[in-house]
Amino acid sequence: MRFHPANLMLIVWGSAFLAFAILPFEMVTRRFDYIGLLIQALFIATFCLGAVVQRVYVPRSPVAPFESLRMGNADLLLKALSTVTILVFALEIVRGSSLNLVAAYEQRSSQAQALLHGGLSGSSSLFKLGFLTYTAGYVYTVRAILFDRKPKLYQLAFFGFLPGLLAGLALGGRAPIFNTIAYAALAYMARKYLYQKTEENRASRRSWRWSAARIMAVVLVVLAFNYFVNVFIIRADVVGGAEMMLQIVAHQWGVTFSGPGADFMIAAFGSVTTYIIFVFVWYLVQGIVMSNALFVSYQGDALMGVYGLDLLSAVVRRLDPEGVAENFNYLLSLDTYGFLPSAFGSLYVDFLFGALVVVFGWGWLSALVYKHIRRGQDVRWYIFGPFIVMGIIFSLVNTPIGYANGLVTHFWLVVTFLLTPKPGAETIDAQAVPA
Repeated sequence: MRFHPANLMLIVWGSAFLAFAILPFEMVTRRFDYIGLLIQALFIATFCLGAVVQRVYVPRSPVAPFESLRMGNADLLLKALSTVTILVFALEIVRGSSLNLVAAYEQRSSQAQALLHGGLSGSSSLFKLGFLTYTAGYVYTVRAILFDRKPKLYQLAFFGFLPGLLAGLALGGRAPIFNTIAYAALAYMARKYLYQKTEENRASRRSWRWSAARIMAVVLVVLAFNYFVNVFIIRADVVGGAEMMLQIVAHQWGVTFSGPGADFMIAAFGSVTTYIIFVFVWYLVQGIVMSNALFVSYQGDALMGVYGLDLLSAVVRRLDPEGVAENFNYLLSLDTYGFLPSAFGSLYVDFLFGALVVVFGWGWLSALVYKHIRRGQDVRWYIFGPFIVMGIIFSLVNTPIGYANGLVTHFWLVVTFLLTPKPGAETIDAQAVPA
């Protein structure tokens, strides 16, 4: 973790507001309310306060070195969960229509409508099992890149990358594939703080294994980006193309790409590329718009996690489908249902101003991880780093446990940490951790 959590949160949200101001976004049927902006600032300040309260000055300390950290039963668990994921989603893909992007888009739309009306998802038992296991692939990816001095690439590909790839195809979405790449990148960046820069390491990084890994990483990123773009293009084609989509979103989303500079972008890059830029950035910044609307307009009861947690929502739909439908239709009437509310908007709907306590705790725990990483006394804490960073970056979308099945992800993460044997005192090294 390069930045203290409070600093990273300020950087992320400052960048989002800056991007919204610089790019030609135009509010059509929405607006920013000053009260909403003040409440937004209160939530961010509360997170930072929790992080600063936890922070105690910790001098740079030596990090325990290792050829490879013994993972014990943690590895067996993660490999078993990844294997189950691969088998389940491979079967779902073979017998389903996941590879057809149009059909996948229609399936996701029907599931969203079922959720809106309090209906059941209709997915198979095997699919539900895969939903509970696939995020273990994220944890294995981070664990393998961080704690193996010489990562076994075939195991990383099979137990780390393949579950995310198959989950993305089976679920018809982009998040599992993107998350796998993002977690791998964050773990790779953290490796330099764990291993000394010896001549042996430099020679190893010039070996054919590292060259092959870099080539595979580039190919994976290119293929993933192509897949993401095709998903957006297919959705635009369903309604008549990119130009038509830009017109439709102005009505349906209340925000479009028609502000100052939009005509120049369309002339320079074309309507398709402009649309791709718009939806990519909108995915990240819409939380600042939707949370503002929720802070100002939401007058309902606290939903106690039903809004922000997919698993809890699925359970409550079986117990009280009419109640779920009523609450979500109320959000639809506010024109916020189906959009990404940000972590703070999501928590506000679930707990109202009681969410400030949750946000304070989130900041406190994030800084606790930062402190343990900085101390360097127990290298196991490094496994939390990429997940803390991702949680803060994607606070623009939802909470860490609400974003992309995050509750299950963090469950497997904590279990892995607890099952991993603590390194012995004989493994202490003299590699300092940066501030």
